[in-house]
Amino acid sequence: MYSCFRCLRTLLLLFLLVAGSSRPAFGQSPALDSLRRLAAQPQPDTSRVLLFCAISDQYWVLRTDSAEAYSRRALALARQTRYVHGEGEALNRLGAALRERNLARALELFQESLQLAEAHHDLRLQAQNLRSIGIIYVYLRDRQQGLSYYFQALRIGEKLHDERRMVIELSNIGLAYDLYNQVDSASYYQERAYALAQRLHSPTNYILYGLGQVARKRGQLAQARRYYQRSIVESAALGHQRSSNFAYVGLATLYQQQGRLDSSIYYARLGSQAAQRNGFLRGVLNASALLTQDFKTRGPADSALKYQTLLLAMKDTLFGQEKVMRLQNINYQARQREQKAAADQAALVARYRTYGLIGLLAGLLVLVGLLVRHYRVQQRANAALQASLAELKTAQFQLVQREKMAFLGELTAGVAHELQNPLSFVKKFAEVSTDLVDEINGAQRLARDGQLEREILDGLKQNIMNISTHGQRATAIIKGMLEHARTGSAPREATDLNSLIEENLRLAYQAAQNQHPGFEATLTRQLAPTLPAVAVVAPDLGRVLLNLCTNALYAVRQRQEQEPSGRYAPAVTVSSQQLATAVEIRVGDNGVGISADVRAKIFQPFFTTKPVGEGTGLGLSLSHDIISTGHGGQLSVESREGEGTTFIITLPLTTV
Repeated sequence: MYSCFRCLRTLLLLFLLVAGSSRPAFGQSPALDSLRRLAAQPQPDTSRVLLFCAISDQYWVLRTDSAEAYSRRALALARQTRYVHGEGEALNRLGAALRERNLARALELFQESLQLAEAHHDLRLQAQNLRSIGIIYVYLRDRQQGLSYYFQALRIGEKLHDERRMVIELSNIGLAYDLYNQVDSASYYQERAYALAQRLHSPTNYILYGLGQVARKRGQLAQARRYYQRSIVESAALGHQRSSNFAYVGLATLYQQQGRLDSSIYYARLGSQAAQRNGFLRGVLNASALLTQDFKTRGPADSALKYQTLLLAMKDTLFGQEKVMRLQNINYQARQREQKAAADQAALVARYRTYGLIGLLAGLLVLVGLLVRHYRVQQRANAALQASLAELKTAQFQLVQREKMAFLGELTAGVAHELQNPLSFVKKFAEVSTDLVDEINGAQRLARDGQLEREILDGLKQNIMNISTHGQRATAIIKGMLEHARTGSAPREATDLNSLIEENLRLAYQAAQNQHPGFEATLTRQLAPTLPAVAVVAPDLGRVLLNLCTNALYAVRQRQEQEPSGRYAPAVTVSSQQLATAVEIRVGDNGVGISADVRAKIFQPFFTTKPVGEGTGLGLSLSHDIISTGHGGQLSVESREGEGTTFIITLPLTTV
């Protein structure tokens, strides 16, 4: 009976191994076939890792060698793709597959998986590895360590509200208490597990086995038999070889206690066959122990010798591992104590060093603080000096410009006033002369050589028209000089810049169409709807906008004349937007563009690229002066020759 009791204890330990996995126990071939078909299809690498783990789960209840093969494939792919969660899952699967053949290696794999789970705060994987490590300590008869790991896994399941995981943890704890012959505690946890599994409609084949063990130890043999038989039926429906082995061996043990050796031999053989199909060495050992005793009692002797030989082989394989593990565990605990003592000593030394470093660091911080404060004071002083210097240079530049323009104004004001009246008379007489020539040429019949006189009169008419043209240009020059000569500025008023832009774009376009009938261009407006009113001199700013829009329309018309094929579409774009401390206005075109040499001189007075008679060279110079001097802003230009030009006005955001 003592030998039988040892077999039962081993069987309980083995159940803890199997029940310790949170993987589902559904090992039916349709599910496995479905997973294999899915693995044959194209999948992302991360999905394929988890798929291999799922296939390993299915094989774990059928054949541990196949479960090992798929877990190794999952591990290799996870490490290749640096999929940390998948690596942790694969390590756990590989440990479960190796647990029967190599306890030490299995423990290393579970601990490595646990470290990954803790580093990445993966609570589910932590619980799974805590349970797996607990099973190994139960194998080693370390009650305190085994139950400690089980209860840690249970607490994580409760924290996650994962009731299916809690079913497994409760059943494991119940089987551990049964192993230590604490039947009442075993019954309490198995009944909790069974009630929760019934509510969740999850499998109960392992729990039924555990309840059968409790009933058998309490002497409730009929009830124990019913639990075992229900576990056998449910395990067969699930295709679960391991749980079938447990239930068969439990029922065989029950019949042996009753002296019904034929029934005991029958069910023990079924249990041995199920374990051999699965590669479950501990299951083979437990069934062989029962069969050896049964055949020794009943005969024949050769059958008893056969199973005793198998029993000894299994003991050498399994219990030899456990002895090695116990020695490793003792050495490991001794190393832990030594490491803890060394760590405590190092911590004490480090603490004193830390106190000294803190004092030194405090002194350094005070010194650094003083240096930083001094540096900041110097920086502020330097910044103030730089700002003052910049303001001084700006004021100096503006003063020089104003002096230049004042001198120019004084020089040109008198000339302009003197020239206005004569030029007005020249223009008037030129217009009257043109009208008289038209009357003479059209109404009077000449008695002399009419052809010669007409040519003379036509030449006279052309000369008079040239006088008128140059007179108009002189008037434009005088007007521009008068604008430059103006001193002071009008008061600024809050102005709707979008409306001002719209109005001057419309005026410029109308003037271009009046001057060149048939000319058309696409006008695009990108005006910020939330632009605030800005304090400006509206007439002056309007003059700038009108000049820029006129120049843009001139540029696109010039390119249109150069590209008469019709593929070119003239376009002018005006936009406005609010910046952090300013308002920006852009006037752009897709015209002929401006070369780099011209851009360098474009804001100089009297510089123009237009033909003689079409421009004075004062428009952009006056515009630059209005923006920079009159409004404290900036006028700049961006252009690429042959692609277009954009003038950019930046005005300080001064609202009224």
